[in-house]
Amino acid sequence: MAVRLNLHLVRHGRTQWNEERRYLGHEDQGALMEGLEQLLPLRQEFRSRHFAKVYCSDLLRCRQTLNCILSDLHMPGITNEVELGSVIPGVCYDRKLRELDFGDWEGKTYEDLKENAAYRRWIDNPGTVTPPSGESWPSFCSRIEVFLAEMYQDMKGLLSMQEGPAILLESESESESESESESESESESESESESEAAGHDTETQPGVLDMDVLVVTHGGVIRQIAAATLPDTEFWATSVSPGEVLQLQLAWDGARWRGVRVNE
Repeated sequence: MAVRLNLHLVRHGRTQWNEERRYLGHEDQGALMEGLEQLLPLRQEFRSRHFAKVYCSDLLRCRQTLNCILSDLHMPGITNEVELGSVIPGVCYDRKLRELDFGDWEGKTYEDLKENAAYRRWIDNPGTVTPPSGESWPSFCSRIEVFLAEMYQDMKGLLSMQEGPAILLESESESESESESESESESESESESESEAAGHDTETQPGVLDMDVLVVTHGGVIRQIAAATLPDTEFWATSVSPGEVLQLQLAWDGARWRGVRVNE
């Protein structure tokens, strides 16, 4: 059985530093109440959707956002920020989903840093400069790759629980060895599923399981996930404002997730 992953990437609600256009990475700043109120349409959209798995950055602004979009409460009555940031059982809160750590540049604006030579080089090519006391670009990209690989393992585990231990994602290498003992018609079905996993239309194809997954995270993380999974997509080509969602449709090609952008 092949899996088609509908990945919903939500950027956290607006913060004070977002408003002031300050670099906000690992600083654990909460979302503004008006930023959370803007999540109401998204909460309505998700109300009828079942998520096979929910992931969330462990930082406060993302925890608050997640609670808002999965809550049945009315926003005007929510005033307790501690309650908004509380942990939801069953959700995977993952440090790998944090924004890039900007180190000494946290809280700074472009105007604050524009005369800094290292900052100018970082703007031009972030892979060659690390913010002072911050996180290198290769380290940031690596942890996003690790998250995506772990998400694949999670999906495989969910399939095993739902369908039994013999059911794996179709493009997993061990499925090829299992196919030797199957009939010719079953082998043909596997080939079709492998084609689907490569990104072909699976709307009318049998043997495809759609799984919705929700990820609440940060703007830079969403950009990097898009760059890692969408062909010919650069990091800066994707833009998601605070409180907005990017939806990707992905399939595992045997080594990584690959797919297309669904919403514009």
